[in-house]
Amino acid sequence: MIHPESRLQEACLELMAEELEHMREFRNNGGKVLGYLCQAFPPAVAAGLGMWPVRVLPEASTELEDLGSRLVRPDICPLVKVLLGGVSTGAGLFGMVDVWIGLATCDQTRRCFSILPGVTGAAVHHIQLPATRSMASEEYYCRQIGDFCSDAVQEGHTDGNYDPERAAEYSKHRYHAGEVLARAALSGGITPLDMHWMFSVYHMARPEGLSVFFSSLIESDAQYSPGITISLAGSSIPLEDVTLLRILQDAGADVIPLHCSALQSVPFNGLNEMTDLFDPQSLAAVAFRSVRCARSRPNEDMFTYLEDAIRRTSSKGLVVKTMKFCDLWFTERVRLRERINVPVLVLDTSYGTGEAERQANRLEAFLETLEHI
Repeated sequence: MIHPESRLQEACLELMAEELEHMREFRNNGGKVLGYLCQAFPPAVAAGLGMWPVRVLPEASTELEDLGSRLVRPDICPLVKVLLGGVSTGAGLFGMVDVWIGLATCDQTRRCFSILPGVTGAAVHHIQLPATRSMASEEYYCRQIGDFCSDAVQEGHTDGNYDPERAAEYSKHRYHAGEVLARAALSGGITPLDMHWMFSVYHMARPEGLSVFFSSLIESDAQYSPGITISLAGSSIPLEDVTLLRILQDAGADVIPLHCSALQSVPFNGLNEMTDLFDPQSLAAVAFRSVRCARSRPNEDMFTYLEDAIRRTSSKGLVVKTMKFCDLWFTERVRLRERINVPVLVLDTSYGTGEAERQANRLEAFLETLEHI
């Protein structure tokens, strides 16, 4: 059960509930909801097909992780376990997804999407996100997105062909909503938890009117006066995964959310580009170039992105949130400490018992070191 802790969060919860109801009506009228996990998938492509794209960030709970653990071996990322646990219940948003983009970014997500069809009746379209950053890899990824569109039409996921005007309309509304969030995330006037709620809305709601909605919330809520600025990178953060954010907020920190479920998903001081072409391949190319992930090879863009953001925001430290059994970020801990010119804490996390106390102890020690710099 989600419990909002501020008026802003209550407004976000109300909108999410309204959107979920609209989603039910959309499906009852024959529409299809498309679910995806990784920011590398361009949601405007689904909108161009007449589908409702939703970035499904799994609920962070021990119960769902335990359910998912029955379907996979023990050394699997907790996010994969809770996703599988969630779709096995068919509850809420998990039960709304008709089509999944099985974007394989690691062995664990590949295993997840191979199991998913047996857990839910939803279709899964498998797409490989190349780790190599090259023109050939980009072209390969774009071809896969084009093939998905052809398959979606042939398999009856949409009642017509791809419409670039629908994709353009979706893109522009989402772009403007993202701009509002980016400015707020960099302003220091919104609490880390309130920012987290707004990003959660951004990933599941229709983008029309979101920029106005976010602007009105920010205008009425910008009262937070942080004492220190901390950048946060690493794994995506589901709505319920608030332990780390709450600890930093209680310590009076402003959190610059550089992770892939926050600022990496929206325009960030010109680092993201906006295309004038809204065909699937052009949108896929922009999405491919925007990925600044530790898994990329080479991943120099990731380091440049972090270094630039830390400098622009005058962050005093960097926290890198990783998930247990995920090597993608954890293996970069040495290079991160060598390259980033502020103290770096690499924090591996899970949803197990005692996790809040463990994170609090490590973060408290980290913040103490920053006081002496």
